Amino acid sequence: MNQPISSVSHVPEPSDSSPVTAAHAVIPLAKSSPVAWLRFVFLAVCGLTADLWTKHLAFAKLGYGPGSHHVVLIPDVLQLRTTLNPGAVFGVGPGLAPLFILISLVAIGFVVYVFMNTQRRQWVMHSALGLILAGAMGNLYDRAFNGGKVRDFILLHYWPWIFNLADAMLCIGVPLLVACWLFQGAQMHAALQD
Repeated sequence: MNQPISSVSHVPEPSDSSPVTAAHAVIPLAKSSPVAWLRFVFLAVCGLTADLWTKHLAFAKLGYGPGSHHVVLIPDVLQLRTTLNPGAVFGVGPGLAPLFILISLVAIGFVVYVFMNTQRRQWVMHSALGLILAGAMGNLYDRAFNGGKVRDFILLHYWPWIFNLADAMLCIGVPLLVACWLFQGAQMHAALQD
C-alpha cells in the first residue's frame, strides 16, 4: 500500500552554522574587552602623569609670584610662564572651585560610562575619552590640592591665555569625541538609507 503524499513540504531546520545577519549580530562592548580598557586607562594614566609632572617641574624651576621668571622656548611662538588660575577654562568663574570640582567628578563618571558603552574596536573614540579623562583628572587634582587653583605655565604668542597639558588634552579630546559621534551618526544615517 502506498503512503499518501504529505501536503506540507519539509522545510529544513536552520543549522547552527548559518550566517547571522548584521541586524542580529551582537556587538562586543568596550566594558568587556581587556584590550579596550588597557588602551583607555593607559592613555589616561600617561596623560595625567605628564600633566602633573610638567606642572611640578615648571613651578619648581620657574617659581611663582614676584621672584619667578619665564623661559622663551621658541621666540615669538612659545614660552613658559607660571600662573595660578582660580577659575575654569580661560579663567571663567574665579572662586567657584567647589562647583568645578563637582563638575569634574560628574564629567569623569560620564566619560567612564561612555567608554564602557562604546564598541570594543572604537580606538579613536577610546583615545579621545582617555585624553578627556586625563585632562579632567589633572585639573581636578590641582583644584582639590592647590587651594582651588589650577597651575598653568604654557603661553603661545598668538593665544591670549596661559594653559597646561590637561587643558591641551581636553581641547584635543573633546573635539575628537564630537567628530567620532558625528561620523558615527553619519554612518548610521547612511545605513538606514540602504
